[in-house]
Amino acid sequence: MSEQAPAPSVLLISDDSNVVEAIINGNSTDLKINARETVDEVLKQPDLLDDNAIVILDCDTNGNDVEKAIDQAISLKKTDPTQVLMLVGEKDPLSEILKSNIQPIVYRAFNKPVGGNQVFLAFKSALSLHEELVGKQKAGEDIMIVGPAENRANLEQLAAQRKTNPAIYAGLAVVVLGLIAFLFLGGDEAPKQQVVVDNSLNIEQEVTQEINEAVSRTNELNQLASNAILDGRYIQPKGDNALEYYNQSLQIDPYDSVAYEGKKTVAAAIRSNYRTLVSEAKFDQALNAIDALRQIEPLNLENDQLSQELAKAVDSHVKKVRETGTQEEIAATSTVLERLGDLGGDNSASKALQAEKALLDSIDSAIAAGNLTPPKKGNAYQLVSSALKGNKISRANSDPRVKLLSNKLLALANTNLNDDNLEEAVKLSALVKRINLTDGNDALDKLNKGIQSKRAAIAEASKEKEEESKPAPLEEVAKVETSKPEPPKIIPAKIISRASPRYPSRALKNSTEGWVQVRFSINKEGIPFDIEVLDSEPGDTFNDAAIKSVKKWRFSPARNQRTGLPVESQNISTKVQFRLN
Repeated sequence: MSEQAPAPSVLLISDDSNVVEAIINGNSTDLKINARETVDEVLKQPDLLDDNAIVILDCDTNGNDVEKAIDQAISLKKTDPTQVLMLVGEKDPLSEILKSNIQPIVYRAFNKPVGGNQVFLAFKSALSLHEELVGKQKAGEDIMIVGPAENRANLEQLAAQRKTNPAIYAGLAVVVLGLIAFLFLGGDEAPKQQVVVDNSLNIEQEVTQEINEAVSRTNELNQLASNAILDGRYIQPKGDNALEYYNQSLQIDPYDSVAYEGKKTVAAAIRSNYRTLVSEAKFDQALNAIDALRQIEPLNLENDQLSQELAKAVDSHVKKVRETGTQEEIAATSTVLERLGDLGGDNSASKALQAEKALLDSIDSAIAAGNLTPPKKGNAYQLVSSALKGNKISRANSDPRVKLLSNKLLALANTNLNDDNLEEAVKLSALVKRINLTDGNDALDKLNKGIQSKRAAIAEASKEKEEESKPAPLEEVAKVETSKPEPPKIIPAKIISRASPRYPSRALKNSTEGWVQVRFSINKEGIPFDIEVLDSEPGDTFNDAAIKSVKKWRFSPARNQRTGLPVESQNISTKVQFRLN
C-alpha cells in the first residue's frame, strides 16, 4: 500500500506579531501554518516549500520597500509556481505593488489590520487553484506563464523586466486594477475610471472595452442581488436569488467588496429566518439554509450548531407526528427525513420512523402477495401482531392495515366456512380477534354466529344419523349386554404458534447444547397447562427455558368430530431442542 501524500501547508512570512497571531490563532482549518520572519530565512530552508500550497507575504517585512517586496514575491513564485501567493500590508504600499507587473501572480491582497477569518475564507478557493496548477504541471503545461490572454508573461521574463524597465507595466496596471484594487483595499471616494496607457505596450482598445464591460456587469449583478434581498429572495428561487447574483459578480471580480459584503447580508438574513423555518417544521428549507450558510461562511462554527439544533427539532417533531399525526403527515415527514439524511445527534425518533417505514413496506408486500397467516415466513399476521405488541407502528399507520388484514382474513374464514372447513374458519376467526383492536366488529360477530350455526347443524345431523341407525329395543339391549359403545372420534389439537425458547445465558456462554422432553395438556382455548419435564439433557440446564417456551405455544384445540365442540387434550409429549447455530 502506497503512503498517503502529506497534506499541503501554508507559509506565512511576517515580522508583525499581530499578523502572525491573527492568522495562526484564528486557524480553524486542518492546514499546517509555518511562520517565518523574512524571505531570506525561507530561502535558506528550501524544505519549507515542500508540499506548500499557499504563501502569505507581509510586504511590511521589508520596511515598506515596494521594489524589494515585488522582487521577493517573484522569487517565491519562481521557487514553486504551483504555490498560490497572497499579500498583506498597509494600504498605500500594497496598492503600489498591485499596480506593478507582478499583479498576475498575486491571488489575493489584504489590508492591515488582518482578520484571521478574512484570510481563511480565501483558503478553500486557493487550495482548489493550487490543485489545478499541480494537475496542469503534471500534464506538462507551462504554468510559469501567468496573466490574462492579452498580456501573458513568463515568470522569468517578469524577473528580467524588473531589472531592465520596472515601469513597463504601469499603464496596464491602471487599466486592469484601477477599480478592482481600490474596491478590495478600501477607500472613501468612488474610483476614477480614467485609463492611462503607455504607448510602448501597444495595448489594444478591446482590452479597455472588456474591462469596462466587466465593471458594468458586476454593477448589474450587484443591483439584481440588492433587489432580490428587498424581495426576500435570498437563496430561492434557483437562478433568481441574491446569493447566486453575488457569486456571479465575484466570479468576474473576486475583489468586489460590494458582493463580498452583500453575501454577509444574505447570511445574516438566512440566520434570522432559519429558526422560523424550524418552528414551522419546514425542515428541508432549513437544511437549504444551512447549506447556503456553509457556502458563504465555510469556517463559521455556528453552522454546526444550527445543524445540531435541526437534528433535535426533527427528532421532537417526529415523536409528535408518530403519536398524534395523520397518515399523510407521517408520510410527508418520512419524505423530509430521506432528504435530510443523517444530521448527527441522537436521532432516535427519526430512526424509529425510518424503521417503521421499512416495517410497513414489509406488511404491505405480504398482504399484496397473499401471505396472510402462519406457518409461512414473513406473513402479514405475524408482522402486524409483533408491530402492535412492540408499539413499532403509529396508530395512524396501524389502523388501516389492521382493517385491511382483518377483512382479508374474514373473507378467507367465510370461504372455509362455506366449504364446511370448520376448523380453519375457527382458526382464522381467532387471528382476527387477536389483532382487531376495534370493539363491535359486525363482520367478526357474523362469522362467529355462522360458525356456531354450522356446529349446531353438524350436531343435529349427527344426532339424526344416530337415531336412524338406532337398533330395535331388544337388539339394543342385547348389544348393551354384549359390547361397549364406541368412543367418539377426536380431531387432535394443531399448533398455531410456537415461541422459540430463550437460550440460557450460561449455556450460551459455555456453548452448551441439549434437549428437554416435556408433557402437557391443552385446554379448550388451545392453551397448554400442567407442563412437566419427563427427561432432559444435560441435567436441568434447559428445563425452565423449555417450560416458559411451551407456556407461550398456542393451539387450535382438539375437537369432537361428531359435535364439532372443543375438548381438552392430555398427555401431549414433545422434545424441545436447544442447538447453537
